[in-house]
Amino acid sequence: MPRRLILIVGLVGLQALALIVVLGITYWASQDVLLRFAENLTARIARDATAYTEDFLDPADDAAQLSQRLLEAGVVAPDDRETLSRYLFDLLKTRDNFDGAYFGFANGDFVYVSRDASEPRAAFRLKTITAAPDREVALSWHTERFRQVSGREEPEDDYDPRDRPWYRAALDADDVSWTPPYIFFSSQRPGVTVSMPVDDPLTGGVLGAVGVDIGIESLSTFLEGLEISPNGSAAIVSDSGDIVAHSEEDFVAEAGADGTVRFNTVEGAADPLLTRAAASIPGGLDGLFAGEIRVSHFRANGEAWLAAVQRLRLERTPWTVVTWLPESDILEPLHQVRSTALWVALAALVATALLGLLYGRVLMRRD
Repeated sequence: MPRRLILIVGLVGLQALALIVVLGITYWASQDVLLRFAENLTARIARDATAYTEDFLDPADDAAQLSQRLLEAGVVAPDDRETLSRYLFDLLKTRDNFDGAYFGFANGDFVYVSRDASEPRAAFRLKTITAAPDREVALSWHTERFRQVSGREEPEDDYDPRDRPWYRAALDADDVSWTPPYIFFSSQRPGVTVSMPVDDPLTGGVLGAVGVDIGIESLSTFLEGLEISPNGSAAIVSDSGDIVAHSEEDFVAEAGADGTVRFNTVEGAADPLLTRAAASIPGGLDGLFAGEIRVSHFRANGEAWLAAVQRLRLERTPWTVVTWLPESDILEPLHQVRSTALWVALAALVATALLGLLYGRVLMRRD
C-alpha cells in the first residue's frame, strides 16, 4: 500500500478514535450531570409543595389566636349568641379553606358555623346547643349573607363539645393545639382542627375553647395542578402514615364496608408507587427532621424512578411531602438531544472518512 494512502487512512483512523473517545467521555460525564439535575429538580418540587402547605395552614393559627383575644377581651361576648354566630360566620368568609368555626362552652353549650349547601339557597349552617336548664339543639341554614332560609330542632343530638379531642387538647396544652388529620363528622371530608382555650379574665376560670376546622382537600387540588412531570405525582403524609393529600384525590380516603370514611395509608395498597417511594428514603420518613430534604432512587414497573421528601418545618403538623417521578420524564428529552448530537458526530466522521479515502485515491492516481 502506498505510503500516502497509509498516512491518510491512519489520520482518518486517529480522527475516528479521538471522536469516539470524546463522545464516550461526554456521554458518561453528561449522564452524571443529568442525574444531578433531575435530583435537584425533584427536590425543588418538594420544596415548593412544602412551602405552599405551610402557607395554607398558617392563617388558621392567626384566626384561633385572634378569636381567643377577642373573646377574652369581651369584644365578642360569648353570652351574646347572635354576635358570636355572626363573628364565626365572618371568620369563615376570610378563608375558603376554613370549613367551620365554633366555640364550645365549659358548661356544654356550643355555637358552630359551617359551610353547608344541603338546603336550597343555603351556603352555611348554624348549630347551637343549649345544655341547661333544658337541653336544646337547633339547626338553621343561611345564605351567603347569613340570612336564615330554614331551620329545625334536633332533640336526638347528643353532641358535647367537652368530649371532643379538639376541646380537650386545647385545655391540656393551654395554648394553640392542632389535631392530627381526621374525617369531619358532619361533612365526611378530610381536615384538621386548630383550637385554643378561652379563659375568663375576671375569675381565671375556663370559659371554653374556640376551634377552626380546615378542609385539606384543597391541598390535593394543589398537588394535582403541580407541574411535576408527565408521569410524576406528589402526596402529603402525616406522622401516623395517613395520606393527607394526593395529586390523585381518590387515593386519600375511602369508605369502608360499614360506610365509614377512613384515610388510606402510605403502607397500604392504595398507591404502590407512593409506598415504594417512601420506602426508598434512607432512614425512612420517621427519620426526617423538620425542614430536611432527602432524595432517593428506586425501581418500579421496570424503570428507574426518583423520589424526594421534605418534612414540614413546624412541629404542629409533622407532615412530610413526598414527590416521585420516572427518571425518563426528565432525562428523555435531554437524551434525545444527546442522541442527535451523537448521530451528527457519526455522520461527520463517516463523511470525513469518505472524503479522506477519496482524497487518497486522487493522490494515488497522480503518482
